[in-house]
Amino acid sequence: MRPIRRPAVFDEVDTGFGRTGNRFVADLVLPDILVLPDILVLGKALTGGYIGHAATIANRKVYEGFYGDDPEKALMHGPTFMGNALACSVALKSIELFQEGDYLSRIRRIEEITKREMAGLEHEQIREVRVMGGCVCVEVKDGAALQGYQQFAYERGVFSRPFLNYLYAMVPYVIGEEELVQVLGVMKEWFARG
Repeated sequence: MRPIRRPAVFDEVDTGFGRTGNRFVADLVLPDILVLPDILVLGKALTGGYIGHAATIANRKVYEGFYGDDPEKALMHGPTFMGNALACSVALKSIELFQEGDYLSRIRRIEEITKREMAGLEHEQIREVRVMGGCVCVEVKDGAALQGYQQFAYERGVFSRPFLNYLYAMVPYVIGEEELVQVLGVMKEWFARG
């Protein structure tokens, strides 16, 4: 397997910690290619959503490009909450729980159920249905086809917010099958209306 060596930045704020079915998108193995990003950006799931926190991880080459006593060389980002002790503690515990709880297996189960439930969903307004890990997206041809969905879902016990032409769900990893089927069922019901 040969590593990719061209510059790469992976924004894993939404996709990190298993959201796509892999620990990180960078872990997706392409045929005979190992992806080694220069910079990996993490957020959201870093703390399990309990407190705002983010991290930017860089390889040695990038790190050394900013390391030194010369202020002209330094990356002067000036974060207000850099190294927040509470956020760092929560992040460490979240990572520990993610690893010990075998969440990748849970995410594979979510993906399996989602593919089963969304199989065959068709409608004249649907362009494509995509499922990857703990994500499902129904892309419609015209965003107007989703107007009113948020209230429709709310009335059926599901909190959802379509965005532009996308009706999506990124469910919690601890969701039960019955709850997941309910979320997906509301999506299907929206398109089955007369």
